[in-house]
Amino acid sequence: MIELMDAVAVKERTLGFYEPVGLEKGLPLMRAFEADLQKGAVDLLHVRTDEGQIVGMVTLARAPLPARRHIVEMRRCVVAPDYRGQFLLEGWAEALRKVGEMGCDVITLEVRDDGPSVLWQRLGFREYGRLPDYARADGRPVTGFYMHARLADITAHFEATGTWLHELESDRVAVAS
Repeated sequence: MIELMDAVAVKERTLGFYEPVGLEKGLPLMRAFEADLQKGAVDLLHVRTDEGQIVGMVTLARAPLPARRHIVEMRRCVVAPDYRGQFLLEGWAEALRKVGEMGCDVITLEVRDDGPSVLWQRLGFREYGRLPDYARADGRPVTGFYMHARLADITAHFEATGTWLHELESDRVAVAS
Protein backbone atom coordinates (compact mmCIF):
# COMPACT_ATOMS: atom_id res chain seq x y z
CA MET A 1 0.00 0.00 0.00
CA ILE A 2 2.89 2.34 0.70
CA GLU A 3 4.21 1.71 -2.82
CA LEU A 4 0.80 2.59 -4.28
CA MET A 5 0.55 5.82 -2.26
CA ASP A 6 4.11 6.73 -3.24
CA ALA A 7 3.35 6.12 -6.94
CA VAL A 8 0.41 8.51 -6.73
CA ALA A 9 2.24 11.09 -4.56
CA VAL A 10 4.98 11.42 -7.19
CA LYS A 11 2.44 12.53 -9.83
CA GLU A 12 -0.14 14.42 -7.74
CA ARG A 13 -0.77 15.72 -4.25
CA THR A 14 -4.33 14.62 -3.75
CA LEU A 15 -3.56 12.15 -0.96
CA GLY A 16 -2.26 14.82 1.38
CA PHE A 17 1.38 13.90 0.80
CA TYR A 18 3.77 16.25 -0.97
CA GLU A 19 6.32 13.57 -1.76
CA PRO A 20 6.60 9.81 -1.52
CA VAL A 21 5.75 8.61 1.98
CA GLY A 22 8.48 5.96 2.17
CA LEU A 23 8.81 3.31 4.82
CA GLU A 24 9.86 5.58 7.69
CA LYS A 25 6.66 7.67 7.53
CA GLY A 26 4.53 5.00 5.91
CA LEU A 27 4.92 2.18 8.43
CA PRO A 28 3.32 4.13 11.33
CA LEU A 29 0.44 5.04 9.00
CA MET A 30 0.05 1.39 8.01
CA ARG A 31 0.13 0.27 11.66
CA ALA A 32 -2.66 2.72 12.51
CA PHE A 33 -4.58 1.56 9.44
CA GLU A 34 -4.07 -2.10 10.43
CA ALA A 35 -5.43 -1.31 13.91
CA ASP A 36 -8.55 0.23 12.33
CA LEU A 37 -8.97 -2.87 10.16
CA GLN A 38 -8.58 -5.15 13.19
CA LYS A 39 -11.21 -3.16 15.13
CA GLY A 40 -13.57 -3.31 12.17
CA ALA A 41 -13.57 0.50 11.94
CA VAL A 42 -12.76 0.33 8.20
CA ASP A 43 -13.04 -2.12 5.34
CA LEU A 44 -10.46 -2.32 2.58
CA LEU A 45 -11.11 -3.21 -1.03
CA HIS A 46 -8.08 -3.55 -3.26
CA VAL A 47 -6.92 -4.70 -6.69
CA ARG A 48 -3.68 -6.62 -7.15
CA THR A 49 -1.65 -7.51 -10.19
CA ASP A 50 -0.89 -11.16 -10.92
CA GLU A 51 2.42 -10.55 -9.11
CA GLY A 52 0.59 -9.41 -5.96
CA GLN A 53 1.30 -5.68 -6.21
CA ILE A 54 -1.59 -3.51 -4.95
CA VAL A 55 -2.52 -1.11 -7.78
CA GLY A 56 -5.87 0.16 -6.53
CA MET A 57 -7.64 0.50 -3.23
CA VAL A 58 -10.48 2.16 -1.38
CA THR A 59 -11.30 2.12 2.29
CA LEU A 60 -14.84 2.32 3.59
CA ALA A 61 -15.45 3.67 7.10
CA ARG A 62 -18.95 3.25 8.48
CA ALA A 63 -20.09 6.02 10.79
CA PRO A 64 -19.74 4.79 14.40
CA LEU A 65 -22.72 6.59 15.96
CA PRO A 66 -25.98 4.58 15.99
CA ALA A 67 -28.01 7.39 14.38
CA ARG A 68 -25.46 7.61 11.53
CA ARG A 69 -24.81 3.92 10.84
CA HIS A 70 -26.47 4.33 7.42
CA ILE A 71 -23.52 6.48 6.28
CA VAL A 72 -20.21 5.20 4.97
CA GLU A 73 -17.22 7.39 4.15
CA MET A 74 -15.04 6.46 1.19
CA ARG A 75 -11.40 7.17 2.01
CA ARG A 76 -8.07 6.61 0.31
CA CYS A 77 -9.56 5.84 -3.08
CA VAL A 78 -6.34 5.41 -5.04
CA VAL A 79 -5.44 3.90 -8.40
CA ALA A 80 -1.83 3.66 -9.54
CA PRO A 81 -1.26 6.02 -12.48
CA ASP A 82 -0.30 3.21 -14.88
CA TYR A 83 -3.53 1.31 -14.13
CA ARG A 84 -6.10 4.12 -14.38
CA GLY A 85 -9.03 3.38 -16.65
CA GLN A 86 -8.47 -0.39 -16.50
CA PHE A 87 -10.78 -1.43 -13.68
CA LEU A 88 -12.51 1.71 -12.46
CA LEU A 89 -16.12 0.78 -13.23
CA GLU A 90 -15.67 -2.85 -12.18
CA GLY A 91 -14.09 -1.67 -8.94
CA TRP A 92 -16.88 0.89 -8.49
CA ALA A 93 -19.51 -1.85 -8.79
CA GLU A 94 -17.64 -3.90 -6.18
CA ALA A 95 -17.39 -0.91 -3.80
CA LEU A 96 -21.13 -0.27 -4.15
CA ARG A 97 -21.87 -3.94 -3.49
CA LYS A 98 -19.79 -3.71 -0.30
CA VAL A 99 -21.57 -0.51 0.78
CA GLY A 100 -24.91 -2.32 0.42
CA GLU A 101 -23.57 -5.35 2.26
CA MET A 102 -22.56 -3.03 5.12
CA GLY A 103 -26.18 -1.84 5.31
CA CYS A 104 -25.33 1.73 4.33
CA ASP A 105 -27.51 4.02 2.20
CA VAL A 106 -25.39 7.18 1.97
CA ILE A 107 -21.78 7.46 0.78
CA THR A 108 -19.67 10.50 1.62
CA LEU A 109 -16.19 11.51 0.57
CA GLU A 110 -13.82 14.44 0.60
CA VAL A 111 -11.83 15.55 -2.43
CA ARG A 112 -9.44 18.43 -2.96
CA ASP A 113 -10.07 20.98 -5.69
CA ASP A 114 -6.93 19.72 -7.44
CA GLY A 115 -8.27 16.17 -7.24
CA PRO A 116 -10.79 14.16 -9.27
CA SER A 117 -13.99 15.96 -8.19
CA VAL A 118 -15.41 15.75 -11.74
CA LEU A 119 -14.92 11.97 -11.71
CA TRP A 120 -16.92 11.74 -8.48
CA GLN A 121 -19.66 13.91 -10.00
CA ARG A 122 -19.76 11.57 -13.00
CA LEU A 123 -20.22 8.69 -10.58
CA GLY A 124 -23.27 10.41 -9.06
CA PHE A 125 -21.84 12.43 -6.18
CA ARG A 126 -23.04 15.93 -5.35
CA GLU A 127 -21.25 18.60 -3.37
CA TYR A 128 -22.74 19.47 0.01
CA GLY A 129 -20.01 21.73 1.36
CA ARG A 130 -16.60 23.34 0.88
CA LEU A 131 -13.72 24.24 3.13
CA PRO A 132 -11.44 26.87 1.53
CA ASP A 133 -8.43 25.96 3.72
CA TYR A 134 -8.96 22.18 3.65
CA ALA A 135 -5.29 21.44 2.99
CA ARG A 136 -2.11 23.29 2.11
CA ALA A 137 0.22 22.66 -0.80
CA ASP A 138 3.47 24.60 -0.94
CA GLY A 139 2.05 26.96 1.69
CA ARG A 140 -1.05 27.84 -0.31
CA PRO A 141 -4.56 26.84 0.78
CA VAL A 142 -6.35 24.14 -1.18
CA THR A 143 -10.15 23.96 -1.15
CA GLY A 144 -11.79 20.71 -0.16
CA PHE A 145 -15.16 19.54 -1.44
CA TYR A 146 -17.47 17.42 0.68
CA MET A 147 -19.57 15.16 -1.51
CA HIS A 148 -22.33 12.61 -1.03
CA ALA A 149 -24.41 10.13 -2.99
CA ARG A 150 -27.27 7.81 -2.15
CA LEU A 151 -26.72 4.17 -3.00
CA ALA A 152 -30.32 3.81 -4.24
CA ASP A 153 -29.90 6.77 -6.62
CA ILE A 154 -26.64 5.42 -8.06
CA THR A 155 -28.15 1.96 -8.49
CA ALA A 156 -31.35 3.33 -10.07
CA HIS A 157 -29.28 5.36 -12.54
CA PHE A 158 -27.34 2.24 -13.55
CA GLU A 159 -30.54 0.20 -13.95
CA ALA A 160 -32.13 2.94 -16.09
CA THR A 161 -29.12 3.74 -18.29
CA GLY A 162 -26.84 0.70 -18.19
CA THR A 163 -23.91 2.87 -17.10
CA TRP A 164 -22.54 4.09 -13.79
CA LEU A 165 -21.53 7.39 -15.38
CA HIS A 166 -23.80 10.42 -15.07
CA GLU A 167 -24.06 13.21 -17.58
CA LEU A 168 -23.01 16.51 -16.06
CA GLU A 169 -24.66 19.89 -16.62
CA SER A 170 -21.46 21.03 -18.37
CA ASP A 171 -21.88 18.13 -20.83
CA ARG A 172 -25.40 19.31 -21.72
CA VAL A 173 -24.29 22.93 -22.11
CA ALA A 174 -21.41 21.90 -24.40
CA VAL A 175 -23.76 19.86 -26.61
CA ALA A 176 -26.30 22.71 -26.80
CA SER A 177 -23.65 25.23 -27.90
